[in-house]
Amino acid sequence: MPLFEYKSISPEGKKKQGLVNALSLDEAKNKLRLADVFILSLQARKRSFLGKWEKEEFTDQALITFTEQLAQLLKAGVPLYESLLSLEEQLREEKFHPILLYLAEQIKEGASLSHAMSFFPNSFNSLYQAMVAAGERIGDLENSLYKLSKILARQQKLKKQVLTTLLYPLLLGGFSLLVLALLMFFVVPSIEAVFEGRKVNHFTGCVINLSHFFTQFWPFLLSISLFLFISLAIYTRSCKGKHRLFRIAFSLPLIKTVLVQSALSRFCRTAASLLEGGVTLVEALSIGKKVMKNPLLEEIIDRATTRITEGHSLSSELKKSPLIPPMLVRCLAVGEESGNQTEMLLSVASLYEEEVERSLKKVTALAGPIILLIMGGIVGLIMLSVLLPLTDITAFVGD
Repeated sequence: MPLFEYKSISPEGKKKQGLVNALSLDEAKNKLRLADVFILSLQARKRSFLGKWEKEEFTDQALITFTEQLAQLLKAGVPLYESLLSLEEQLREEKFHPILLYLAEQIKEGASLSHAMSFFPNSFNSLYQAMVAAGERIGDLENSLYKLSKILARQQKLKKQVLTTLLYPLLLGGFSLLVLALLMFFVVPSIEAVFEGRKVNHFTGCVINLSHFFTQFWPFLLSISLFLFISLAIYTRSCKGKHRLFRIAFSLPLIKTVLVQSALSRFCRTAASLLEGGVTLVEALSIGKKVMKNPLLEEIIDRATTRITEGHSLSSELKKSPLIPPMLVRCLAVGEESGNQTEMLLSVASLYEEEVERSLKKVTALAGPIILLIMGGIVGLIMLSVLLPLTDITAFVGD
């Protein structure tokens, strides 16, 4: 159903903005008039070039805060409608206010919270909607929200750890490239004048010619680099590109370990939380695979889900893939036999989260020295090419 943005003034003189869903502009006006407000503006929400509604997104931290506070208000006995209005007034980020007002209006009209959130998939993904729906189904929404906030907090923590790990090698590599550019664009050309009219060794000549090439064609090289970067970014967003990127990453043992463990930790914790909320195994797997953000592993879960509907066990199907660690398969098999599959999934998730932290530290410890060794070697060779002719004292004395 189309969404309409509005700005209005209440009988008390308070300004308000939000969203209302209606089949037409006239229906939207009637809904607002029934709410006893004076309409300042009302317009249909624009569509993006992808055909989806353009919506504001909750930031990771804002979503965690919202989820925690909503759970606390519900636990304190505050009705859901009043809780949403209260949070709308407390949130500092004004761009989130229309979302919360729309959720509150939908609740007032009798819709479920999970249904109202489905209009904002950029902010409330399938996991969020499923956890909320499970809480509504069993009549324990606040507990589902508490669990959801913990899942989101763990995901944010893992994301920060990965970004922190990548930051050091990227800064180190960027600084090394800057030093290399300074040498090729300024140092080598300035010292070249000293060698003018003199014969230099082949190695030094190659470095000087390379410096000429960079200084003369840098606009072309920069354009080509930007084009390749943008093309690569677009390609890796495609389904084929994602598969190729992950296959390359999986060829590096340590990187493969981090990617597999981080994806499986998110998957196991998500699936376990959904199972605790009364969601079926097939539905939990279908939603859990989406948080992995790894197309190769998602395909494995897809195939396993299909086989489960045919009567096979999850552990026996995952065992067929070389990408799935044997430990996960064994734990799932034990959980299936004992009836404690949810607890086993949570245990595996905690174990992999600890393993990811250790693996990330290894990546940081190895990446720094490797980058320094490579870039230091290149810079050292350039400096050597400059210094070698200066040691040939006889060439200068002869002149």
